[in-house]
Amino acid sequence: MPYLRDRAIVLRSDAFREHDRRLVLFGVQHGLLEAVARGASAAVSKQGGHMVPFMEVEVLVAKGVVFDKLAVARAVRSWPGIRARLGGLAVAGAFVDVFARMQRPGIVDAEAYALLVEMLQTLHSLPSDPSPDRARLLYAAAVLKLLDRVGFAPPLSACVSCREGFTQDMESLWLLPSEGAFVCPDCYRVVRRAHPLAENVSTSVLALVRFLRREPLERVLAFSGDPVLFREAASVVAILLQQAPFSKSPHGNDTILALLSDRNIQYT
Repeated sequence: MPYLRDRAIVLRSDAFREHDRRLVLFGVQHGLLEAVARGASAAVSKQGGHMVPFMEVEVLVAKGVVFDKLAVARAVRSWPGIRARLGGLAVAGAFVDVFARMQRPGIVDAEAYALLVEMLQTLHSLPSDPSPDRARLLYAAAVLKLLDRVGFAPPLSACVSCREGFTQDMESLWLLPSEGAFVCPDCYRVVRRAHPLAENVSTSVLALVRFLRREPLERVLAFSGDPVLFREAASVVAILLQQAPFSKSPHGNDTILALLSDRNIQYT
């Protein structure tokens, strides 16, 4: 029976049969992996505690005819700070969900793995629970970087129609949801009848979206700004995310907002 070894991050762990777990992992050397951990749900399982979502593990997977089986698992890093705060847990769950949906078996991406580690480390290091607006901004930044990795992020410096660069004297731009792209005001006048759902986006919001795309997540977490801009930038990224080929929409902003909006969180 062939085996493969890898260092991976647990993305999902679902119940399978009576005492087993079906695991979805993302590995450094093999990319997206799925394996069944036999007996992982049993009270006497020695490996169950190593197979928790958001944990980095070293694994040995036995290739099978019907499904692969987890032979060995050893925890490497756990980032316990994520579970210490609801905000960290909400953002981690939303991002891991969209991350898993964007991966395809057999595709190895070391930079995507590094982004996943960066996100988990940032959430582990949260000084306190984030506000709903900051939580969604951090999620938006990670999603935008992920869109870059899989080739679905649009140009943010020039009009997709005329290719002219955006300038500071433009008060606003237009985002075409059906294309996930920005156009300048002049080009929008030509195509507006074909795009009745276009979103007007200020240059300030676009500048923040560029910041999210460019800067490390640690800097996004420390960034101070208007919560209204945070919400608008997160909404822009949510529209861009619609261009990814999902069979089912990821949890994303709605889940983060639902979990955090009723809490009295002051950290912004």
